[in-house]
Amino acid sequence: MTGRVDREKKALLEVWRGLDEERQRTLLRFARFLASESGGESVGVAGAPEVPEIPLEIPRPETESAVAGLKRLKKRYPMIEADERVLAEASRILMGKVMGVPDREVIDQLEDYFARCYQGWLASRG
Repeated sequence: MTGRVDREKKALLEVWRGLDEERQRTLLRFARFLASESGGESVGVAGAPEVPEIPLEIPRPETESAVAGLKRLKKRYPMIEADERVLAEASRILMGKVMGVPDREVIDQLEDYFARCYQGWLASRG
């Protein structure tokens, strides 16, 4: 078993070395996404959970409820902490659903909001 794992690690490392820097980052984001989907947690060098710097590619389904859209966006932007300010604004946007705004429009508003939060997060990193 250990021999197989060592061979697979070596093969993965060879693929990694053959990629340009941008594709290496993409491969790493994909590996972290797979780990998170299977219940694993991506960790950095110091052992602390590593936060991706680029939103994860989680496609928007053709039909999606506003609540499911919020859950998807929270997964897509793990770098944005769901603090009181973020939750308050997301809740305000979700209230539109109660007021009769179609799910698609509510999700569009949530996507715009999360994109603005992400831009703020990027700016705060310098």
